[in-house]
Amino acid sequence: MFGPESGKDSWKDLAFVFDKVRIGEGKSRTAREKEGCRMVEMTCSEHYRCAAGSQFITHTMGRALEKLDLETTPINTKGYETLLNLVENTTNDSFDLFYGLFMYNKNAMEELERIDLAFETLKKELFGHLHEVLRRQLFGKAEEAGQRHILTKLRKNGYALPAPSSDAIKSQNNN
Repeated sequence: MFGPESGKDSWKDLAFVFDKVRIGEGKSRTAREKEGCRMVEMTCSEHYRCAAGSQFITHTMGRALEKLDLETTPINTKGYETLLNLVENTTNDSFDLFYGLFMYNKNAMEELERIDLAFETLKKELFGHLHEVLRRQLFGKAEEAGQRHILTKLRKNGYALPAPSSDAIKSQNNN
């Protein structure tokens, strides 16, 4: 579970996945264990699901962040440094490796759709909060004075206008 970039210095503690029916008992297995790999047994289908949920998402986010041309700043936070490291780590691997994670893992398309849905959900949440702030800025004084009537939801699936304030009633009577 590592590529040329993350395994370039050492394989120590990096996950090496195997399906018991496909691993031998010879020198190559012993060599991997001597390198310090963390041997993880799982089926091929489990591996594809996990890889799409970890490797493919990691590479996708790193490559997406690369498109933003992020640069270091004098006030980098630790989180931002992590993002810069993610970009470096994923883009130092070849695009062919990333493409292979997409092309040859049937779970990758589902992960792309989940990422897309997550961004859409986040944007709606942000714009929803923005709408509330703007509404208060634009109509806050009118609402406080009772000049604006907003429908309020009743408990039994109905709607009603709130009772107008005494100032609003006086204003209507004077007209």
